[in-house]
Amino acid sequence: MPDNPLNDELHETMSRFKAATNATPIELPEIKKPGKVLVVFDQSNQDEFTAAVGAQVCRWYGATGVLTLPKPGMDVESRRQHLEAMQAKMEGANCEIAPIQDDEDPADRIIDAMNAAKAEFIVMDAPWGEDITKLGRDSVGSTAERVLARATIPVLFTREPQPDVTALFNNPLVKLHVRQQEAPKSLATAFSLCGARSSFHVLFVVDAAAMAEAMALLGHEVDKSKLTDAALVADAQAAAGSLVAAAQHWAADNSANLDVEFKIGSDPDVTARHANDGQHLLVIPCPADRNSSAYSRALTVLRLSSVPVLMV
Repeated sequence: MPDNPLNDELHETMSRFKAATNATPIELPEIKKPGKVLVVFDQSNQDEFTAAVGAQVCRWYGATGVLTLPKPGMDVESRRQHLEAMQAKMEGANCEIAPIQDDEDPADRIIDAMNAAKAEFIVMDAPWGEDITKLGRDSVGSTAERVLARATIPVLFTREPQPDVTALFNNPLVKLHVRQQEAPKSLATAFSLCGARSSFHVLFVVDAAAMAEAMALLGHEVDKSKLTDAALVADAQAAAGSLVAAAQHWAADNSANLDVEFKIGSDPDVTARHANDGQHLLVIPCPADRNSSAYSRALTVLRLSSVPVLMV
């Protein structure tokens, strides 16, 4: 047995639901450490926290932080002074300031800066506090949404400023969906970013409403007998067997702490509440299909979260 076994209930069911699926073990992809991290500022109430998070990522990966501030109407000198002030706060991180760009569209400029720097990771904010109250429930701000829709690399969004950045990275929560193709990469990215020093929490949220929606979209008759709590958890455990085993093997090989939990409820609400209450760094898959309901739910999780959210 590894030093950090799964909780007893899940451990007891592992062999049963792995056998039920007859699934082959999932091999987690190898995650290349980024050489450049694009750190985006906007003169908001989150800039200092964004600097702290960006510095943490750069120090851990040994990457260079490329700092940019795409804000329309800002004069060159004010921009330079603000970026230099943020650079000074990124203590211990190697940083450079990106060339100044035309700022008519901040989202376009962020993507341009990403491409110019050949960045492999982005740290930026999504509106929080007074800024978020100006937006509707389904929005996290047009710049954040448009960057996420176009980025092909992980994007770590800062939210409410937290006093201890290191503690967040030592306490990651990886929210997965068993049938989401991005799940293995999300798990591997969390392991790469946080390392064996951290205590990992893996969460599967079983959402009856989402399951019924999926049945209907597939043209299946909605069978309520398959939507009971017991049936939903059993199905999720069965489908998650190989993914959970891969996570547990990594934890055992690296002497890392890992726990796995299945929860019933509304996916965005349960995920965000669990992350906020536990003061976790939240890691979630970002569906490739930007028109899917799963992508919409991921955006809602981002909006409801007060902790940083890494979208993979």
